[in-house]
Amino acid sequence: MVRSALVAFFALCGALSCVPAVANDELSTDANIITGLDVSSSINAQETMLQIDGMAQAIRSPAILAAIQHGQHRRIGFAVFVWADGDYPELVSWRTIGSQEDAEATSQEITARLDSLLKSSARSVGTLTNLSGAMEHASEMLSQAPFRAKRALVNIIGNGEDNVGEDPQRARAALLASGATINGVVVGGDPAVLNYYRSQVIGGRTAFVLPADNAETLVQVFAMKFVSEIALNIEPASRPDRM
Repeated sequence: MVRSALVAFFALCGALSCVPAVANDELSTDANIITGLDVSSSINAQETMLQIDGMAQAIRSPAILAAIQHGQHRRIGFAVFVWADGDYPELVSWRTIGSQEDAEATSQEITARLDSLLKSSARSVGTLTNLSGAMEHASEMLSQAPFRAKRALVNIIGNGEDNVGEDPQRARAALLASGATINGVVVGGDPAVLNYYRSQVIGGRTAFVLPADNAETLVQVFAMKFVSEIALNIEPASRPDRM
């Protein structure tokens, strides 16, 4: 199983490439964006691979870089983790994306980690769908981001309702109180789950939830989501740089 390989894989990469590309406390970004990918038992191995590969492909989209380039700082903070009901391993630790080279390097790292993940074996990250835990972890990661940003965006990707015991409203309220916007992508596009995300998960001034009902649309949804949230949540540059 893909999710059963996650913990060992991320432990192996911890001393190598899991260090943020930039760790400057004084560096500012136009937005810090963190994405949580669901690897609970309701997500099968193919859907796990689709989420991660979809993210790797989408982040290379020229439209995303174009949106980033319209910001005051022309860069975003970016991180990705995976979630279920136990550990929350980081797929991509905090780094900045401000150029095509940054995007390509991030995409290649995601793909390389997926390849290593598929060859690894270890205990399961978890089987239940702990949405509240994922949102709390996202909040913790945002508080530890090494970049200053006026805007924080959390993307929660999943295909089911929280079944651990606590609904996500308290975690959502805490994120919203910190100023973050919470968006969602529902893998499979189940209308009931979409409604659940609308009422229990997403929140903030520009929040939205999108369905991804098949493999072909997932990359498009990821790309559209990142472009939309970057465009809606960054301050435009006052003027282009001149030589």
